[in-house]
Amino acid sequence: MTGLGPAPAEALAQATPDLLRIRSGRGRALVGGFTVAHFMQHVVTTLLNPLLPLIRDTFALSYAQSGFVVSAYSISLGLANAPMGILADRVGSRVVLAAGLVLVGVAAVALAVAAQYWQVLLLLIGMGIVSATYHAPAVGILSRSFPDRTRGAAMGVHTAGGSLAVFASPLVAAFFASSLAPDRAWRSAYLWTAAVPIVCGVAVWLVAPSGVRAARVGRGWLAATREVFDVFRDLGRVVALSIAFQVIWAAMLAFLAIYLVDARGLDPAAAAALFAVPQAAAVVGPLVGGPLSDRIGRRVVIAVGLGVFGPAMWLFTLTPTALVAVPLAVAGLTAGMRTNVTEVLVAESSPADRRATVLGTYYLLAAHIGGLAAPALGALAGAVGIAVAFVWVGVLLTALSALTIVLTLTRSL
Repeated sequence: MTGLGPAPAEALAQATPDLLRIRSGRGRALVGGFTVAHFMQHVVTTLLNPLLPLIRDTFALSYAQSGFVVSAYSISLGLANAPMGILADRVGSRVVLAAGLVLVGVAAVALAVAAQYWQVLLLLIGMGIVSATYHAPAVGILSRSFPDRTRGAAMGVHTAGGSLAVFASPLVAAFFASSLAPDRAWRSAYLWTAAVPIVCGVAVWLVAPSGVRAARVGRGWLAATREVFDVFRDLGRVVALSIAFQVIWAAMLAFLAIYLVDARGLDPAAAAALFAVPQAAAVVGPLVGGPLSDRIGRRVVIAVGLGVFGPAMWLFTLTPTALVAVPLAVAGLTAGMRTNVTEVLVAESSPADRRATVLGTYYLLAAHIGGLAAPALGALAGAVGIAVAFVWVGVLLTALSALTIVLTLTRSL
């Protein structure tokens, strides 16, 4: 129940002699620049879920095939995170970040002109791979740049930038869905936003510190593997539960727009707009959770987020359609708190010169398994109906929240 012990924080400070003050000019420029970059990267990469009903209609997909569309992106993203983290530690984060962002824009243009289902799958795999160039290197730089007393706040602002984009992209999807025919709507959304990550690549190249690379790259794969294992062994249950919630939440988000259309009877534009509710709340979550974790400890904030999230999602499945925004907002708020603070905990528990590698492994676990969960939820929805499937998943999440509370009260988390 306590926050991170002093040893990892002290080691981080010793490994990073030139720590920045968050209110200094350099500190504000770094946090502000990376927050803008995070926003821009996510504008394009999070269009898929709110546009999924339109893509489904274009290619006449089943629930299971729709799940594989989501998996094509999320699994490739997850699998590529660790290699991209290793690459950033070896050659420096600046070039990896900038090149990846430009390639995301290129992939979006290609996706906009895809003519067949298999082409969509291949292009989403490519987009997932190049998207993996962002998070581990960016979070590694930020965690390296600020002391433990303000690290949560700095990374909370950065996470909020990505969450704001996840909120904005459903509104972009709703605009195109309400303005154009279904097939043209999703294609135009990707085409017109493709320039955004390219601009982001230029911004990162200008703002990111150059020459940031590991000091022990010559120690080899065995040393890196051992250090990654040590971090996850020490963090134990708290990270395992956080990843489990992230996996299930990712699957539910993948089908949220389709659920609102098929189970609640909303039109695609309204469903895309309602999809933005948890994303808007997730903007606030890191801004609250990050500074709070600087004061009362990372594990405490994570436990609160996990304990509230499950019941909120179960209530979402039982609440009348006119009021579903309320539990969705609670779920988004607590998910935003948990995600950001877990990243901070993993980052500051990692060796300074392996931080991107460890973070990449963490993102691999969360994104890769989450991608596998989407087609599983799609298969369940095809068997019992999407409304019943969401109820069952809500009950499962509530059980995991109860487990979190028990572990917290027994000081075992």
